[in-house]
Parts: sequence; structure tokens; C-alpha cells
Amino acid sequence: MASGKVRLGIVSFAHFHQHHWVKVFLQDNRVEVVGAWDNDPHRLEKAAIQYGLQKYSSLPSLLEQCTAVAVCSETSEHLPILQLCCQAQVSVLCEKPLAPNLSLGREIAHLVQESGIRFYQSFPQRHIPSNYRIRQMIQSGALGRVTHVRKRHGHGYGLTGLENQMPWIVDPLWAGGGAFLDEGVHETDLIHWFFGEPISVCASFSFGKPYPVETSGSAIYTFPDELLCTLETGWNWVAGGPTTEIYGEHGVLIQSHTDCASNAGGGLVPHLVWFDGKSGKWSTLEESFDFSSIHTHAPKDFIDGIWEDRPPKTSIREGLKALELIEGVYRSVETHRTVYFPLFPEDMEKQA
Repeated sequence: MASGKVRLGIVSFAHFHQHHWVKVFLQDNRVEVVGAWDNDPHRLEKAAIQYGLQKYSSLPSLLEQCTAVAVCSETSEHLPILQLCCQAQVSVLCEKPLAPNLSLGREIAHLVQESGIRFYQSFPQRHIPSNYRIRQMIQSGALGRVTHVRKRHGHGYGLTGLENQMPWIVDPLWAGGGAFLDEGVHETDLIHWFFGEPISVCASFSFGKPYPVETSGSAIYTFPDELLCTLETGWNWVAGGPTTEIYGEHGVLIQSHTDCASNAGGGLVPHLVWFDGKSGKWSTLEESFDFSSIHTHAPKDFIDGIWEDRPPKTSIREGLKALELIEGVYRSVETHRTVYFPLFPEDMEKQA
């Protein structure tokens, strides 16, 4: 149990999710928001006025006053920021993805593990109740042998000025990649959580706008027991339908309404439905999830974890594994070949 308030610093408003997070922190009486720092003075000034935050001209000066921070910087800035956070021994809530590539992600993981800080990797999909129901049904054997999975995650912001809202996110030097890294990493975390280690992946991208990064992509992961999992992501979807389809020999699970595309227009659809092969009937397992609250759960759970002194729901391990599954996709696109996991030989030796 924490003693006294969590003294929290806001580190960058580069990613828009910080706007959701800071509102949660300001409303939590267990938290004292010390102030904010950003590498963009104009962005810092605007946010400081909007939320009544004290501005810090340097990150070290902010960290000196904090016991925890929320990091929503450009992805390429995660490493230098986290180096300072590890030195300052503060707890960290970090926006996804962990890093612009797996090599830098491994460097961050080493820093975090060596320092022993509390590191919470933000994966909002882990806070959707039906994802726990799905995992439980897979593990219980209710679906029988799972033969095919389709995961989809995307939005339409690439059609409505994403490059103006977050210019850095369409720049590979700042972001590391495009839609597949930004959106796909949500789902590679869940795919690994549901099914474990894949054997291989093959993938293809498309470039729907004059960005130097992809705006959509598709990948097929192969798992043991001949399970195939198709992952589709995009920034150019006006709307969407089912976000998860899991086909087993005993039944089928269909999950909807768990990304921005499927929530376009505020349409309400069943959140999780089940086809029982034995009865031959469909049933609703859970009603619609309030997706508008999706980005409020990680900051609350971060503070809960500090207050209760419990491990993060998603740690550096989950952040790195999700990034590895994404890196396999980019290597496949670059080489026009199937890519095999693990991506580093020493990881294979550890598993042996």
C-alpha cells in the first residue's frame, strides 16, 4: 500500500492519448500531478493552459519531484526518456509501442529490468472484459482445436488529417513505422496472450496516401497445431465490423465493437457472441462495451497498481513480445519472405 499521494509527472503530449490520461490523473484524489514537460514548447504551453499544469523546462527537473510519470512522447523518444526515468527510479506508464524497432525495445527492456522500476506498458485492449472471456474459453477447451483466427484493428484518421493532428506519427524516424506498428501492436499483444508463441509470419502493406509509412497491412501468423491467424490493420477505414473471429472445431467466437472503426457512428452491436457447435445456436455472451472509455482504464490501473503494490497488468515483457511480433511483419514485407520466430537466436536458446 502506497503511503501518501502518488507524485506524478506528465511527460509529453505528443501522443493524443495523454489527453485522456491526464484527465484521469487530475480527478484521482490519490494523485498529485506535479507538472508537465514536453520537447515541444508550443505543445507544452497549450496543454499547461488547458489543464492548469506547472511547466518544467527540463525532464530531469520534473523527475526530481516525482514518484511516477506518464509517457506519451514520440516513439523514438521513449529510450532517452526511459533512461532518465530509470536513473530517477520513478514508476512509468508508457504509451505503446514500446519502441520504433525491436533492437531499441530490447535496450529499453534491459534498462527497465536492471533498474527494477515499475513499468506499465499501456495496452488498452487488456481492459476489455470480453477479452478475458475469450482467453478463458480458449484455455478451457470450449472451442476445441482452434483452426483459424482473424483479428482486425484500425480507424479512419488517416482520411481526416492524421498528419495534422500528430505529424510525427507519419514520419518513420519519429514513429518507426505506420499503421501496422501503431494499430497492430494492440492485437499482437492479444494474439500472444491468447495463443502463445507463433512459428512464423508473412505480410504485405499498402500505401494509400503520400505518407512515407504504410496506411494498411495484412499479416498471417502460423502457430503450432496448424493454427492460422490473420491480422489486418489500417488508418483508412471509415467504419468496420467484427474485430475478432475465432473458429474452433467445437464452436465460434465473434467479437465486435473493440476499435475506432467498428465504433464509427456510435452503432451498438453485440460485443461477444458464441456459436455452439453442439446445439447449433448463437448466443450473446456479453453486451456492448463502452469503447469511449477505453483510454481511461490504463492510467487508473497504473495508479491502482502503485497504491496496492502489485505487478502491472502488462509489463515490459508484454511490451517487448508484442513488438517482436510486429517486427516480424516489417521484416517479412522488406524481404518478401516468411519470417520465423524468435527473431534473436539467444531467445531460441533460452526456450530450449
